[in-house]
Amino acid sequence: MPIVPAKSFPPFALVALAALALLGAPAADAAGDERWARTVSRVADSVVSLKLAYLRSFDDIEQGNSTATGFVVDAARGIVLTNRHVVGSGPVRLSATFQNHERVDAVPLYRDPVHDFAFLRYDPAELAYAAPPSLALRPDKVATGLDIRVIGSDGGEQLSILPGTIARLDREVPSYGRYGYNDFNTFYLQAASGTSGGSSGSPVIDVHGDVVALNAAANSRTASSFFLPLERVRHALERLREGKPIPRGGLQTLFEHRPFRELSRLGLDAATERRVRGTAGARGLLVASQVIPGGVASGVLEEGDILVAIDGALIPDFVTLEALLDDSVGRTLDLEVIRHGETLALELAVADLHALAPSRLLELGDAVLQNPSIQHARAMNREQKGVVVARPGYLFSRA
Repeated sequence: MPIVPAKSFPPFALVALAALALLGAPAADAAGDERWARTVSRVADSVVSLKLAYLRSFDDIEQGNSTATGFVVDAARGIVLTNRHVVGSGPVRLSATFQNHERVDAVPLYRDPVHDFAFLRYDPAELAYAAPPSLALRPDKVATGLDIRVIGSDGGEQLSILPGTIARLDREVPSYGRYGYNDFNTFYLQAASGTSGGSSGSPVIDVHGDVVALNAAANSRTASSFFLPLERVRHALERLREGKPIPRGGLQTLFEHRPFRELSRLGLDAATERRVRGTAGARGLLVASQVIPGGVASGVLEEGDILVAIDGALIPDFVTLEALLDDSVGRTLDLEVIRHGETLALELAVADLHALAPSRLLELGDAVLQNPSIQHARAMNREQKGVVVARPGYLFSRA
């Protein structure tokens, strides 16, 4: 408990605090701890330790082995949620071990082309004794100050439980290096829970056992953990349950969210600001930070453009943008942007992000060649075409 100056409290408040400390606080703490213990015990049955064997170097994954975490989101169908950087986009063999040490084989079910989440599937009939409950995805419950627990295979352990408190809802996405896989066009959540290797894909739960975020990364120097919000994850899961494809549309452009105080320097006028502030929860707008060459927005959007609206609908955040683009794959949309203080009306086609994802590889002299991904195009700021050497092998060892 932090120490505060006594002068911060009037005399009657000091008496009340002393009474709480002597009478109510320990009982309240004990009740809270007991509630968390019951919740964690129940949720742990749905958390699995993943072991993965990457059969070929492909895209952002090197051939080899890895461990991570996942959790059951649909027990009847055997659907497990984890990170996309865990599963990768290439050929992989994997197994899931439950808390009673039952192990089942699993296969990739869905890999998101941009965001750091993926779904796996196992056969529920292969479980003889484990009966994992389906964990509910509740992104609506996220709030600053929310007490959470991260339950996973931290450091390769069978099970670890790390406490934390949500500190930020608008953290920039973590960077895994210039040429590695990097999420974009989303906010991340931040908490001081100090997760490490093996906890990727862990559920971030509240005291009721609902999953409020997906653990994705950590900064060991600051003991900070970074979580992926679940709005689009929940949407994808609903589509899977309905047996429908999951469309993913994009403008092949990276956006940053800027607050209003910064947007005025980029040319946002007072009338447009008042118009956007009328939207519930609006704190700013999206600004184009990188337009991938050769993409649908190349030569149309420019870095620094403020995205105001699409087809007349205001776009105050990433979730609104993605929901609209996912429903508009293959369509041409009308964009309202502000460039250097001037309002422009632009037209842009929506790209199919799944169609842009690499799906083939060629082995030659122990080298692995593939078509480039949007991550390669982003990192090198070049068109998404040509050939990428995923593994140099003997043929390109001196290249």
